[in-house]
Amino acid sequence: MKHLLIIILAIGCGVILFLGNAHWNERTGLSTQKTELETKESGSNTEASKAEAPSNTSKITLEEFEILSKNWPDAAKKQFELSLQKEAPFKIVLAGSEALGNDTNGWAQLTKAELEKAYGTDSLEVVIQTYNGTSMDFSAENKAKELAALKPDLILLEPLTLNDNGEVRIEDSHTHISNWIETVRAENPEAVFIIQPPHPIYQASYYPVQVEELKKYTETNEVPYLDHWTAWPDPQGEEILGYLSEEGDVPNKEGHLLWSKFVNEYFISK
Repeated sequence: MKHLLIIILAIGCGVILFLGNAHWNERTGLSTQKTELETKESGSNTEASKAEAPSNTSKITLEEFEILSKNWPDAAKKQFELSLQKEAPFKIVLAGSEALGNDTNGWAQLTKAELEKAYGTDSLEVVIQTYNGTSMDFSAENKAKELAALKPDLILLEPLTLNDNGEVRIEDSHTHISNWIETVRAENPEAVFIIQPPHPIYQASYYPVQVEELKKYTETNEVPYLDHWTAWPDPQGEEILGYLSEEGDVPNKEGHLLWSKFVNEYFISK
């Protein structure tokens, strides 16, 4: 009887060990399957995220740049290409009087948006700088140093010509421009300048003479000149009034659109 009891206990222990081991294997198998499933799901989610993530389109290739920059000065093209190699943004400064426009409808803001869209914000940065006063004031307040501190690669400059009207002699105005260029290039010898006149106004007499002399100055000094006046209606005719404010001293919305379109077509070839 005693031997029978021992045999029964041994069998019972064996059954308990078997069942316990089977239960453990089942739990372990489920855990392993769960881990593998979670790993697969995680991997799938990662791949899906990669597929759904938008590609970085804020950079431009050299081939794309060569197409868009056909009108650029050669020196500016070279600087942009160097910037691409260094993976640093090429900086354009749009500088001039308040005729550039201070709101989102101003031609400078419109141009900034189009330039950054075309060339990519990782490849190009546009800064807008507006100034009050005449070219003499600009020089007296040492604003050229502030312009140089921006470290521009290219400056599209409207040199306060209209503000100088009746205030600063043409010769003196041109001397100021030359000094500004020297100041900026002392900090960045490779900086490229492009000069443009301010907007036309209705039936002016002396102002067109200033603008014509500004153009001659750029030719003499071999500075690229962006002659957007060719896109405006004749300043002597009433049609020009549709592009100027009621006071006639600054462009209205249509004037800013016209000016921006001209600048955009220069900087962004299609």
